[in-house]
Amino acid sequence: MKKSEMLFDANYRYNFDRDLYVNPRTKKAFSIEFIDDHSFDEVRQKIEEATDGTTWSFYFNKTPSDGVRCILERDLEAA
Repeated sequence: MKKSEMLFDANYRYNFDRDLYVNPRTKKAFSIEFIDDHSFDEVRQKIEEATDGTTWSFYFNKTPSDGVRCILERDLEAA
């Protein structure tokens, strides 16, 4: 199984505008770079990681700034 298949199976959809795999229900978003640079097991662990579902969790290689985070949250909530 490929990482992208694993994400789709976990209800993540690719957001072409942001180059992210996103699951609005769990409020998690993965960058392409994160997925490419981390092992299958590491990505799976992050998919399965429990969150409270009230704030977005971003899995990027480099933590986004507060400003970028705010823009992403706004855009992803509207999508």
